Amino acid sequence: MNRKWLVPAAGILAVVLIVIAAIVGGETPDGDDSLRDIVSFYRDNDDDQVIAAALLGWGTAFFLLFASGLWRIVRDAETERHGSSSLLLGGSVLWAAGATLFAGLTFTLGDFANDLTPGAIQALNAMNSDMFMTVAVGTFAFSIGAGISILNTRVLPRWLGWVVAAIGVLAVTPIGFFAFLAMGLWVLIAAVMLLVREPSPARAAP
Repeated sequence: MNRKWLVPAAGILAVVLIVIAAIVGGETPDGDDSLRDIVSFYRDNDDDQVIAAALLGWGTAFFLLFASGLWRIVRDAETERHGSSSLLLGGSVLWAAGATLFAGLTFTLGDFANDLTPGAIQALNAMNSDMFMTVAVGTFAFSIGAGISILNTRVLPRWLGWVVAAIGVLAVTPIGFFAFLAMGLWVLIAAVMLLVREPSPARAAP
């Protein structure tokens, strides 16, 4: 990704697509809702779920592009290898695995809503509601890695490093959902700052 605008554009597109996916998909049933409500929701909104899953998949792909570009920027600015940039990249891959898991479950529920038994729909909905651990750990790893890398290299303002590190800590707590939302906002801010920042010469790590 050589062009200056590609990495920021990927981050912005990722957030926009994921937000649209959430809006299109709507508020899905909780795992403990009645069987009738769960089945009715997916059979009445099957097309919306398929579209939401596709949008989430594309949003995840653009997030990976953003994260890999940020990793390259950080690596070029490092004077020593501390492992934080590797944690950033590995965390983004883990986050993407969790996000595409949700996308796959959502797509299946929409595509086969009229073919699956009510019990199967209920089971898939339960997984779609609570299989968040992969995303949570991915958010933790990406955010901690990004935070430490920014503090070490200053490719972005230091306060952004502290903020994303705090998001990483919160991601594995009971308020992890809000950390996920905060990470989306952080990606938007970081993307804009990457777009307007002055390029700095690369420094090779020993």
